[in-house]
Parts: sequence; structure tokens; C-alpha cells
Amino acid sequence: MATLKIFNDIVGEEEKIMLQNWEGMDGVCYKDIDEFISSMADDDNVIDIRIHCRGGDCVEGWAIYDKLRRSGKKITCTVEGECSSMATIILLAAPLERRFAYKNAHFCIHNPALCCPEMDWYTRLTADNLEKNIDQLKVQADNLRMEEKKMLDLYVQRTTATRSELVALMALDTYVGTQEAIEMGFISKTLSPLTASKTRTFTNIKSKQFTAMKKKFVKVESSKLNRLLAKAGLRRMSDLRMKAMVVTAADGSELTVDREEGDPQVGDTASPDGEFVLDDGTVIMVEEGIITDIIPAGDGETTAEGDELDENELVEEVETLTEQNEQLEERVTELEEELEAKRGARVLSSDERVILAKVAKAGGRAWLDKVLASKSTFNASNRRFVETGSSARRTTGETATQRKIREQKAEAARRRAARK
Repeated sequence: MATLKIFNDIVGEEEKIMLQNWEGMDGVCYKDIDEFISSMADDDNVIDIRIHCRGGDCVEGWAIYDKLRRSGKKITCTVEGECSSMATIILLAAPLERRFAYKNAHFCIHNPALCCPEMDWYTRLTADNLEKNIDQLKVQADNLRMEEKKMLDLYVQRTTATRSELVALMALDTYVGTQEAIEMGFISKTLSPLTASKTRTFTNIKSKQFTAMKKKFVKVESSKLNRLLAKAGLRRMSDLRMKAMVVTAADGSELTVDREEGDPQVGDTASPDGEFVLDDGTVIMVEEGIITDIIPAGDGETTAEGDELDENELVEEVETLTEQNEQLEERVTELEEELEAKRGARVLSSDERVILAKVAKAGGRAWLDKVLASKSTFNASNRRFVETGSSARRTTGETATQRKIREQKAEAARRRAARK
């Protein structure tokens, strides 16, 4: 187990160097936490955080919180004195059941603020100067509102307090004790003192009376414990188990997480090891009894083996998409007609659209112009007849076709008469 002590204000690296060189003070920055985690042994999976901190820079505080949550370590946090402002964000890197405090510790959550606004100050402020500073203040106020919402969202997610309770407490900007912190879900319990109590030492006491009294005392204490275990339905102390959360995966397998409430978090103790896919697609990774990663549904989604569609399903998918495409094309046509109508243009009928499509397929406007420019040389007066070869108009007589038809009819009548 590695112990991480946060006993100074949370500052940026540059400010930390200035504090050390000019004021003889120190601070805690993101780089310190990163180097601390990197220096841990590979087989050391527990970080014990000790906090006595007034808070500090929001950017550094969020970076430290994210680094701890993504470390894959089992995190425990104890408040040894003060835990205020951004220090409460770092406190929430540990799950509720592993957040503790000393009896006389105190806490403070408040709305984020600027120590001094970033403004251009002049000896004389013109109207333009004032308007420029007003715009700057509006931007900074919007940024503070966003930071306030982000902190409030995390408090709601990682504690048991309601949003309205947290908003009221942040507006007060005041300290609360450990009992209020327990009620609001910032910590789970206070730690009892470990200092030795006053005892009396007896020497050379070997009487049977003292020995009997000592045995009786042990027996009485043992019987009280047995009665308490019996009321709880237990036979021995080894049967006592901490409450645990059981998460059922999509395939029916169960994951036991060492927490009483809330969602599983990275760093929680869990068993068995493996990869668990929940019904909503969330993936929980467990290695060596610790949740090392939680991948939300949709992140890094890939197609696993066996998930490919077979031929029939692909055909159905293509048909469905084709039908949807046709419906969309019809809808586009309808919308285009409506648009043309609204613009005052005449809407083409379905027949007109078919004619235009055929003209376009035949060659477009060039083909149409060619067809319209062509002329026929046929007329009724230039017909030629086979029997005469004359080009003059025929007024009387029988044509060759008429004569042939007449002869065929006469031949057919003759054959019928011969059969009789």
C-alpha cells in the first residue's frame, strides 16, 4: 500500500515553484500525483490518500481526480483535518465505503470563484474601457457557472445528498463537521482513536480467585457475542460478511462488487476476474480482484467474431435499405413539387415527367431538335402501282392486290364444288 499525503494547497506547477522559491512554502500539483503513481511497484494496487487541504486550483484538482480514478488502483481516502473546496473533489476519487475522516475533521464545499478578475485596469477608464471589462467579466462569469455545474454534478453522483441540499450548502460557504459529512454521503464513517487506554498492572497474583475471575470475564464476554450473532442469524464471527453488490451480466454471469450502493467504480474490489458485458453494453474489466476499467456502451465498439450477418440477413438488410431509399426518393419528389408550387412554377404531371425522361434517354435536346427538323417525302399523289409503274393517281379499275384476292376466292370456291 502506498500512502499519498495531500497537506498543501492544490496549485499549478509554475505557482508551486514560485511558492518554494519566494515564500518558502509548498503546494501539490498534478505532476506530483503522476510521479507518485508511476513510482508505485507493479504489484502494489492500493493507494491510501491522506487529506489536510484547503483546496486550490480547479484545473489541477480535476486533473488529479481523473488521474486517480484512471489509475486502476484500490483507493482509500482519510480526512485528517480540513477538506475544503477542490480537496473534496479529490476525496470523491475513493468510493463511499472507503472514505473516512478523523472525529474532529471539517469540510467545506462552495461555489468556485476568481481571486482577482482578469481585467485591464487603467488610471482613467473611458466608456470603451469599461465596456471591454464588462465583456471580460461576463465571459469569466459564464466559465464559473460551468465549473460550478461540473462540481455539483459530481457531488450528486458520488454522495447521497440531493442537488437542492448541495446548492444551499455551496451558497453558504461554511464548514460542516463529520456527522453532517456522513449524513450527506461525503464519508462513510469516522475513525476511532488508537491511543492506549490506562491500565493497571498486577504482579505476582497467582491466586485461584483471580484466575477464576479472569476466566469468568472471558466467558461472559463470549456469551454476549454469541447472543448478538444468534440475533443476526449467524453461528460464528467467520460467517459475518460485508454487504456486497451483485451485478448480473448480459450472459447471466454474476460479478460481486465490494460496495453497498452506487454504481461500480474503477478501483472497487470485485470478483471473479474477467470481462463482464452488461445489458446496456457497458463493459466492466476486473483484474486481480480490482475493477481496472469501465467502458461505457458505444465506446470502442467493434464487431466481434460470430456477429457478422449471414447471407439471408444481408439480403433482407439490402431489401430493407432499398425500400427505404425508394420511399425517400418519393418523398424528395413530393417535396420538390411542393417547393416548385410555392415558387409559383407550374408542376409537371406524371406523363410529362415520363416524356422528359424518355427524351433524355434518347439523346436529350439534340435528338429532339433532329426529329423535329426531319420531313417526310410521302404524299397521296406519288404512289407507284406494280402493274403499270405509273405515278399518276388511279381513278378506275382493279389493283393487283384486289385481283389476286378475287382469284384466290374463286379458286377456293372451285375446290369446294369439286369435293361435292
